[in-house]
Amino acid sequence: MLGDITLGTQALARGIRLLGQPGVRGYVVVPLAINIVLFGALIWYGYSLFQPFVEYLMGFVPSLLDFLEWLIWLFFGVLAAVTVFFTFTPVANIVAAPFNALMAEKIEARLTGRPPASDVGFLRMALDAVRSQLGKLVYILLWAAGLFLVSLIPVVNLVAPVLWVVFGSWLLSLEYFDYPMGNHDLTFAEQKRQIAARRGLALGFGGGVMIMTSIPIVNFFAMPVAVAGATLLYVEQLQPAP
Repeated sequence: MLGDITLGTQALARGIRLLGQPGVRGYVVVPLAINIVLFGALIWYGYSLFQPFVEYLMGFVPSLLDFLEWLIWLFFGVLAAVTVFFTFTPVANIVAAPFNALMAEKIEARLTGRPPASDVGFLRMALDAVRSQLGKLVYILLWAAGLFLVSLIPVVNLVAPVLWVVFGSWLLSLEYFDYPMGNHDLTFAEQKRQIAARRGLALGFGGGVMIMTSIPIVNFFAMPVAVAGATLLYVEQLQPAP
């Protein structure tokens, strides 16, 4: 178990090196640009809505309590981080899905010397990638709703933070393993079965992606690095022997 967790985490560092390979670099640019634009737009939009609200509230606060403004903005920062992690990541993956699927295909070809064994064309692959991401979004929302309810139960909610971390790591593994596995025409149910058989690998990988996603600036690069790392792990650890 611990060995799998280590393998999953190390795959991200190895994935970074793969992104610089000839024939792969071009597929990094578009998802990276999408990440930057959507992250920036989401944060800026939230800031533009929140700033008038803060100014309105502070109009009722005496000058001795001006430090409360700092606390309010701290709350906004935490709220923005949570929103970005649980909302932006799935949405960004839906938009970038066709490019990520192509990048996973090119990386697998570099690693194995042959492309994925799928006979579908680009348009079909792009549509399948987007459809798979939408299906996972529903799956994520249902599980998130269940965990939210657990978080409201006294005593039981003491373990809620741990459950959220495990859940976040699991869903990020599902997000990114879908690209190499989807290129082999595996359904979402089949993907879950294969990944669940190596839970330590999935949690180590997803936990590493979660950390990357939570660090400002670094989070812009999380998507292409995660796609590369997931493809590497699929080829080396999860893909059935021919």
